[in-house]
Amino acid sequence: MFDFGVIDIHAHIFPPLAGACGFRDVETHRLHQQRAMHVHGNQPYRRRRDNAVTQLRPLWSPQDPSEAGRATDVDFRIGRHGRFEWTKDGEDYYVQFLPPYMEDLSAPAETIVRQMDYAGIVTAVLQNDHIYGNLAEDFAAASSAHPGRFLGLAQVEEAFAFEDRELTGLIDQIDRLGMAGLYFTTTGLFRNGYRTLPDDPVYDPLWQEVAKRDVPVFWVHSANSPIGTYEDEIRHLSRIVERHPALRHVLVHGVPTALYADESERIALPPLLDRLLREAPVFAELLYPIAWGGRMAYPYPRALNHARQLVETYGSNRLLWGSDMPNVERYCTYAQSLRYLADHADFLLAEDTRRIFRENALSLFPRRAVTALANAAD
Repeated sequence: MFDFGVIDIHAHIFPPLAGACGFRDVETHRLHQQRAMHVHGNQPYRRRRDNAVTQLRPLWSPQDPSEAGRATDVDFRIGRHGRFEWTKDGEDYYVQFLPPYMEDLSAPAETIVRQMDYAGIVTAVLQNDHIYGNLAEDFAAASSAHPGRFLGLAQVEEAFAFEDRELTGLIDQIDRLGMAGLYFTTTGLFRNGYRTLPDDPVYDPLWQEVAKRDVPVFWVHSANSPIGTYEDEIRHLSRIVERHPALRHVLVHGVPTALYADESERIALPPLLDRLLREAPVFAELLYPIAWGGRMAYPYPRALNHARQLVETYGSNRLLWGSDMPNVERYCTYAQSLRYLADHADFLLAEDTRRIFRENALSLFPRRAVTALANAAD
């Protein structure tokens, strides 16, 4: 299908999620997981006894986005077979966050490598969300065990990322462990109640260290959060772009084109986002199956229409294919998350395909990382 090695810009490996997974203790990890399941909206909450969908959202106070808003009477826990579970008023509930085959909610490096082999993926960029743990050590070990197959991203506690402890940890992850980018999710700001946002000058030491090490920032933004709308979040990113022009940025999960499509499916992005994609060093993932796979049939014609409009409007130079493996397999196979675009996007020219599935990823990372990726992909 390809005459070059495909790079997946968005994948995960992780140990069983019931453990501390690189955090100082299980409780800190569980705090992040409970908050993540509270804000997660792609998969519904279900009542365990009959699998009925429920609208109850008891994991966190809607009035308090800080740590103090965490519900402590729900026995939030890691279930089996891809589920996070809790109990409210004697009733058990769950969300099917991962595929049901994931019995202990783990994705070992060896398993993901074999999945990559089967799907035809040469290299995967490992994103480092708090749900899965603080995994730079695991990523480094996986990269050593499987040369050229993985490239890891560093992680910080976003709410405190300007503090010396977090900066020291970030530098260690990049310099010693070889992480090639920084994963930054604005949902992590719940730990300070969203009192300080990443474009505040207090964060400048963080962005200066990232720029000094020539690594990109992978951003997870929300469409509705204590920061505001998606456009509000992008406004904060724009200020960082202006103050730190050497930084490169990736919009994890891509542009939420559904927010900006009219009834005829014509997309018109807000002027600020439009300008960033045209003029700034801002890239966007093409990652539709994980977001839309539960609401439409393969090969996702609406997603292909939106991807076509992005390519026609902004070109292919800023777009990166990703899967969100293994999560995506709650909707489709790893191979299908690649082939819906590779086989059915007839609007892609050969040079577009090569950029989206390989070259743009190579352009993102520092030379030391690119050398390893290029050698594996050729």
